[in-house]
Amino acid sequence: MKTGDPFDYEKMKADIEQVRMFYYDKGYMDAEVDLEHKYNSGTDRVDLIYNIASQDEIYVGKVNVIGNTKTKDKVVRREVRVYPGEKYDGQKLRKSKERIYNLGYFEDVYFETVPSAEKDVKDLNVTVKETKTGEFSFGGGYSSVDSFIGFAQIRQRNFDILNFPTFMGAGQDLTIRAELGSARSNYFLSWTDPWIFDLPYLFGFDVYREEHNRYGLAGWGYDETRTGGDLRLGKDITDELGTGLTYNLENVEIGDIPDDATDDLRKEVGTNLISRLTWSTVFDIRDNKFAPTKGLDTGISLQDAGGFLGGDKDFLKGWYFINFYHSIIEGVVLELKGFTGLADAYGNSDDLPIYERFFAGGAETIRGYKQRSVGPRDRGSNVALGGEATIIGNAEVTFPIFKNILKGAVFYDVGNVWGRMEDYLKTTAPDNDGYKQGAGVGIRVKTPIGPVKLDYGYPLNQNYDDEKTGEFYFSVSHGF
Repeated sequence: MKTGDPFDYEKMKADIEQVRMFYYDKGYMDAEVDLEHKYNSGTDRVDLIYNIASQDEIYVGKVNVIGNTKTKDKVVRREVRVYPGEKYDGQKLRKSKERIYNLGYFEDVYFETVPSAEKDVKDLNVTVKETKTGEFSFGGGYSSVDSFIGFAQIRQRNFDILNFPTFMGAGQDLTIRAELGSARSNYFLSWTDPWIFDLPYLFGFDVYREEHNRYGLAGWGYDETRTGGDLRLGKDITDELGTGLTYNLENVEIGDIPDDATDDLRKEVGTNLISRLTWSTVFDIRDNKFAPTKGLDTGISLQDAGGFLGGDKDFLKGWYFINFYHSIIEGVVLELKGFTGLADAYGNSDDLPIYERFFAGGAETIRGYKQRSVGPRDRGSNVALGGEATIIGNAEVTFPIFKNILKGAVFYDVGNVWGRMEDYLKTTAPDNDGYKQGAGVGIRVKTPIGPVKLDYGYPLNQNYDDEKTGEFYFSVSHGF
């Protein structure tokens, strides 16, 4: 409250808490703040008198982890940002609590300072309440992209490869998954240790096989099979900034193209070995990684395939994304997303392979258009060819309809795909006619079997000779 403002009890309470937090952030953990209000008859106003007893600065003693029956102490301790001997810092305590919660192993996290033998030292008790981190799930679903699909998955987000027989507690992530459907089948094994050998470096690997069959409704005009694996190494530079390297080796096979395909598509048929190295860095200041209501995350990736790495194709690829979240009022969240990517062949390769190009249109990019329908197409078969450059923007507002179960959404999407890098951002390019825009509404339902999502998007621009009608996008699947 400022001089001249109307007196407000709620604002007074908030001011007291703000002053107290200011002192906590400076290490005065025992600070006492009292705000008196007295009526001044001479001015006909209420005077406010702050009485502040800062007490002594308090230092960190022991850090005790309580309540963890499965998770090892070190998994919690390495997320705590205050250390024995240091002066307490309120901001670091809040960051510590946020990081522990974002591990996903605990449903509740409590911090408490308790007296020690020394007057200016207090121990920190970190009390956690563990939640289930393992899951075995199976079932079926339907999506407008992949039609009917069945899946089975085993996942343990708090895995310990050396802890026989429970194999739990070290904070590793193990996923084994299989999917079989009308249009695709996937097999996937992944293991990640965020602190390999108790050092602050992430290490992990993936092994997979992905098959996508030619299926008209899904926007795929050919069969694609990818078999491979990768090794991942990462490092957090700060609490908000991380970077990593991934080496990937995969075999890609393209086949079963339409009879009326032109040479542009026919030359993609065959099998190639792709060897690539990707560097990525991500900056993340979201308030919650699982259901963000404010903050942003942004990142950039650069990829080199072929060249000194070997393989059958040589190309460079880079992409950048940014996601921004803002809570308009309680429960109503604005989400703004942007994505752009560039890729080009070099060395012994004349063209970028079709399976490395960018595609747009559909549930995850520009709603209102059929899957992969935006961008260059084959003149003979009308199959999507993808492009070397893309820009996608999404704006969405979600709002509660029934708390914690049903949400509504309104959205606007815009973007395009360009066949060649030199046509990037040129609306006069021969293979497109400017940006495509779509808008619509949707609902989000939280169910015991997983999230259900239904969107209806309408295209605001003509796209080739496609019929200009709205598209429904429906999916139901298990949650991760």
